[in-house]
Amino acid sequence: MSAAGGYEGLVYDLDETIYHRLPGLSSTGAKKILKSPAHLKHYLEQPQETKSEFDLGSAVHSKVLGVGAQIAIYPDGTGPERFEFEGKELDNVLASNGAISTKAAKAFEADARENGLIPVKRVTARVVNILVESVLANPVIKALLESGSPEVSMFATDPDTNIALRGRLDWLGARIVDLKTTAGDASEEDFAKHAFRLGYDVQFAHYEHLYHLITGENLPYLFAVVETNSPYLTGVHMLGNDEVLMARRRAKEARERFARCRDTGVWGGYQTRSGGPIGILQAPVWNVNQFIDEFEGSTA
Repeated sequence: MSAAGGYEGLVYDLDETIYHRLPGLSSTGAKKILKSPAHLKHYLEQPQETKSEFDLGSAVHSKVLGVGAQIAIYPDGTGPERFEFEGKELDNVLASNGAISTKAAKAFEADARENGLIPVKRVTARVVNILVESVLANPVIKALLESGSPEVSMFATDPDTNIALRGRLDWLGARIVDLKTTAGDASEEDFAKHAFRLGYDVQFAHYEHLYHLITGENLPYLFAVVETNSPYLTGVHMLGNDEVLMARRRAKEARERFARCRDTGVWGGYQTRSGGPIGILQAPVWNVNQFIDEFEGSTA
């Protein structure tokens, strides 16, 4: 039986819009259900609006990997771009202060997205080019992308829970490469905080499980990271051994939760540590350390 919408295994050159319409638990879904089943239910049932904060990362992905949505620059009076609006050809759709607030700018944005393009200001387009150059100037990343395929979709049925799974790899070669942009640092220490806060560990384990189900193999999984602020440094990282084990357990829990919700039809909210109706607030590590510094370390 096909895992999702008639697709099974590794699928190359699948249109991104088609992929996102297909059923199956994705890595995003896994992260949502770990927060609460209700979060995943809302995500699946409510149309997701395009968020402009993702546009920079999406544009960098497209240019580095050579596939995906290309950019469309808002006409701003300084370039060759034109846009026909209400019977007039405009060379500038932005407000006098450069904001994307005019009717023409909103119409340009809608038209671009409808045609599978990412609308960006000229300054953002320049930043995209800088980020792409920075990524490809990293010799490790450049070597990783010399052979392989971009945007490889994966579909399989989990044998333990009988749920359909799907995932989409940024790059599949001798190693799996996950290209990430970060507003923080691309250093090990700072990106680790960013990665675990955004659930990149769960994404890794979800993809690893899917790839293993399909091929019977495990490939090294690397995060290729580029900063979105100057000096636009890059880094290449992988999860540590303990972190891999924790990530696998989290991804397994996501699959098991999904199966329980599917079978019971109950998509509940947050769960307390005790499982009861009332939660007990425990101080986070930073607060405990602050207490120790303020009181137990005092000699007064």
